Amino acid sequence: MPNLSVNRITNANVYIDGIGLLGRAEEIEVAKPKHKMVDHKGLGMAGSAEFWAGVDKLEAKIKWASIYPEAEAVLNSPFQAHYFQVRSNLETYTSQGRTQEQPLVYLMTGIFKDAGAMTFKLHEGVDTTSLISVYHSELYIGGAQIFLFDVMANIYVVNGIDQLSNFRANLGG
Repeated sequence: MPNLSVNRITNANVYIDGIGLLGRAEEIEVAKPKHKMVDHKGLGMAGSAEFWAGVDKLEAKIKWASIYPEAEAVLNSPFQAHYFQVRSNLETYTSQGRTQEQPLVYLMTGIFKDAGAMTFKLHEGVDTTSLISVYHSELYIGGAQIFLFDVMANIYVVNGIDQLSNFRANLGG
């Protein structure tokens, strides 16, 4: 019988332009490439199929634990790109307990497209969520790059394999 292992992530820290937001961001939804698929059907085919046609626009969300002036100062510029880093601890558990810990690092570059409206409620913290248009994203686990996507550079690397090298060559770039 194979030895079962379970990976767990239960916390993270968010950085914007190198400034740590420890305890300030309540939640973050990172941007991962979502593949656009298009239907293909043709005479003589018994059915239809879906084929890759690109990557949808990337978006991330940060839910804030409160209002912070230093964060508000960067949230409202529609032209200034920011560098985001999400760092976490990936724990692996087996029947022997926790057997491994690895850094999980997610990198993004993007622009705040919605600073987030504040919602005030009696006896509750202010709730606000910011939306980010993401142009570049990367995921590293244990120092190894899992993927890199950059829409402006037409780069999409998965597990070390450049998915768009022929595409770029065929376009002459």
